[in-house]
Amino acid sequence: MPKVVSVVGYHNSGKTTLIEKLIPELQRRGLKVGYIKHDPKGHGITDKEGSDTQRVFILTHKTALLSPGKLTLWQMAEDEPLKVVQEYFKDCDVVILEGWKSLEGVKKIVLGELCVEGFRVEGLRELSDVIDYIMKD
Repeated sequence: MPKVVSVVGYHNSGKTTLIEKLIPELQRRGLKVGYIKHDPKGHGITDKEGSDTQRVFILTHKTALLSPGKLTLWQMAEDEPLKVVQEYFKDCDVVILEGWKSLEGVKKIVLGELCVEGFRVEGLRELSDVIDYIMKD
């Protein structure tokens, strides 16, 4: 099982910006990194209404779109990120979750005033401190 860390904070607190800085630094250290973004309100657009894949997905358990160099997979699933990590990201060394502030048993990097226990980051602190937190057991 890879190391899993969740980056949490209110909307526009800098979560994605921090993640964009962390991933290349983890990769420079020779680690394979995965990423899962939480979309609790279902606003993410992965397929447009009426498309072939959307029409078939409502009929199946799994649907995929295979393009040169990219696989997009839609699967009926519960909102259980650690099961997704175990099934699809087991070949990664580190998986970064964006969101899931109430998920238990996962290290958290906390941005802003969110009242959640974890490693607090104010602005873009030294990335090495954040990476040390991610990598320690």
